[in-house]
Formats: sequence, structure tokens, C-alpha cells
Amino acid sequence: MKSSLDSNGWTLTINEDIKTLSTEQLYEVAKLCNRHFVAIFRDQHLTLADQMKVASSIGTVKMDHGRDEAERERILLEPGIIRVTGELNSKGEKGLFGHDEELDWHTHHANAKKRFPFVWLYSVKGSTGSRTSWINQEMAFNDLSVNMQKELEGIKYASGYKVGSFSDMAVAKEKINYDNPINLVHTNIEGKKGLYFPFQQAYDVVEGATKEQWKELHNFLKGHCTQEKYIYHHEWEDKDLVISEQWLSIHKRWQFDGMKERLLHRIAFDYDKAY
Repeated sequence: MKSSLDSNGWTLTINEDIKTLSTEQLYEVAKLCNRHFVAIFRDQHLTLADQMKVASSIGTVKMDHGRDEAERERILLEPGIIRVTGELNSKGEKGLFGHDEELDWHTHHANAKKRFPFVWLYSVKGSTGSRTSWINQEMAFNDLSVNMQKELEGIKYASGYKVGSFSDMAVAKEKINYDNPINLVHTNIEGKKGLYFPFQQAYDVVEGATKEQWKELHNFLKGHCTQEKYIYHHEWEDKDLVISEQWLSIHKRWQFDGMKERLLHRIAFDYDKAY
């Protein structure tokens, strides 16, 4: 399988047609994603069936999207595949995150009981000129002092969405998951250790710090992690596919005026068949 490390030293470009890869090669893609956090495939021509076949070959696909049937009809192209777009459907409704405004730093399903480690974003059309950025939170963690690393390992927080934290979420009630607190420091299946800190969703400390300490720490870590040296900026072209690991990387979509024409397909999935 042909791949090359990008100039930042951590993201990986894989120069293959993903739908032609064997099952064993797809398992290797999963392992590379867990080592490099962001895997980029250019010039992919994928049907809905192709996308579901590839993702489900690697692991279990998240199927239970949406709060209710009306939302599922609005955002789903078929079970498991979400349309991220401002393009209107037959009922005059935008897809998920169809607004032009930015989506601040986050991971998908941070407040869910079952968190899927991979997210698939496939650009179908209208993406040229748009940007999504990823932060490497292993690198950010490694640059902290040993004492601070030890301090952070004892902290757990409740994740969720505050009202208005994303434009599309303003209509929702606060979704804070106190029943399943998250370790601020995470080690993934490939032994990569770093922060699991989607600060937009890291809502409230539940262990290891006072609320005042958490507030100060939250502000410090946000400033630390958003240093340019930890960030990869992806300048989208149509037919790009990006698969990202959702524990040690977080991502942000920048403001883009062309969401009415832009269409991405999104799949959340596991790597449980690859290991």
C-alpha cells in the first residue's frame, strides 16, 4: 500500500483507491489511522454502497443517528451515512451542520455512551475553498511538563454540548453526560497517549480538580493545544476522503459561504474488525 507522511510529520496521505483495497489492507488503514490520527485519500470516486462497504469492513458503523424520525429523515442519506450540507432536501431542509458559520473544535459524539473512534468525511461536491483543521493532542500532551502530565492523568470530566455551542445545536437542550465521565488523558489501542480534550465539549470536571482549577486548566489547555505547530489544515478538494481518529485528535470546520453547494458524507465507525 502506497502512503507518505505529510510535511508536518504526523498526518498520512494514502495513495490508493480505497474501494479496491483488500480486507487486510483496510485493517492496516485502521492501524495507520490510530497511529497518525488523520489519513487522507485524494481523488476517490465512491458510491454510497462503496462507502458503507469499506467502513463496515473495518468495524461496526454507527446507525442510531438523530433524536427522532424527523431528524433522521433530514440528515440521513441511508442508515449510517449522514449528509453534511446546506443543500435543501425535498422538504426544504438542510442537512447536518448546513449553516455557513464555523464549527469550533470538537469530536463527534463526545457525550454519547458509545463513542465511535473513527469519522469518515467524504467530499462529494462543492468543497473546493473550504477548510477543516485537526489538532494532534498527542504532540500537545508530550510538550507539557512531566509534573503537569501526571496532574492531568487524575482528571475526569463530563462531556456534552452547551446550548448554542454549535449553531445547529442551539435548538437542543443541554446534553451533558455525567453518567460516563471521560479521562482527560487517553491511551489509544496503538499505545498513543495524549489528551482527549475536545474543549468545546469538555463541560464540567467531575474528578481530580476543583471547578475553579478546571476553569483555569481549561483555558490554559485550549491555548496550548491551538498552537499552530499542532494543527493540520486540510484544504478540501472534491472527492477527498479523510478518516480521522476521534480520541487524540479534534477538528474544526472554518466558516465557508458555499454550504448550499457543499456536500460531505459522514460515517462514524469502529475498528473492532481490524484488531
